[in-house]
Amino acid sequence: MSYFSRFLTAALLLHAYLPILPGAFFGRSSSPRSTITLQKRLHINTLITQPGTVEFDWGNDYSSTSDNYTMPSTLKYTPEGKHILWGRTEYAAGFDTVSSAVENDARIAHFGDRLTFTATSVLFDGEKLDFAVAPYASALLRGESGWRAGATAIARYDVGRNSAGVTVSWSGATVASPSNPAGTFDAGLGYGRRLKASGFLGHFTPHSNVVYEKSTGADRTVSLFEGVEYQITEKFALDFAGQHFNVAGGPIDHQIVVGITVNLGRPGRWLR
Repeated sequence: MSYFSRFLTAALLLHAYLPILPGAFFGRSSSPRSTITLQKRLHINTLITQPGTVEFDWGNDYSSTSDNYTMPSTLKYTPEGKHILWGRTEYAAGFDTVSSAVENDARIAHFGDRLTFTATSVLFDGEKLDFAVAPYASALLRGESGWRAGATAIARYDVGRNSAGVTVSWSGATVASPSNPAGTFDAGLGYGRRLKASGFLGHFTPHSNVVYEKSTGADRTVSLFEGVEYQITEKFALDFAGQHFNVAGGPIDHQIVVGITVNLGRPGRWLR
């Protein structure tokens, strides 16, 4: 069995044995891992997790170009309150639980090379238009030193079953290197449409994104993404996506992603 076949089988088995959680509501940089979550917030989930609840994103990311495999994970929490920093800001920590790459004809698996901390604040919450800012910082754990920090601005417009969004992001490195550029700017556009207002097809939302990126000392690149989310319940969703990095400029990389988003509810209930 090929490595990709094992990956897909494991992802499907995980789906089969995960519990289907009942009830409630649920609601996202220049690294591919964080891009996955950001896309979903442009046109599927809310900009932040429902206040008072914890949410977990977990993915399986396989590159058909390089045969690399990662498991990006993000744990998110929005405190319940009436203030911008305590009630309208989601705090998140993201990392790769497993990163597997082929090196010198041997497959090497290890923990991810960075921890990323993000605070996403909703500055405007309108009937159709929403606007948020998300400052973030990444601690580089292996291969590089120092930190990478920046911020993303997110605007999203919802009308009917349609949702469109735009992002503008910049990040910089405290210690620059060829693989960790001094500065990176990117801008993205996304669109999604729920298939039906209700019924079985109402659980599916096809989506697509395009991202332009320019880093210090590197060529401009354009990347494309497409996929579909299956909202099984209000607290549990699956996302199947294709990612095509650097279709214009830079070495191209085709990836397949299977993602899971689950809202774990209020932390206080775990202690009962």
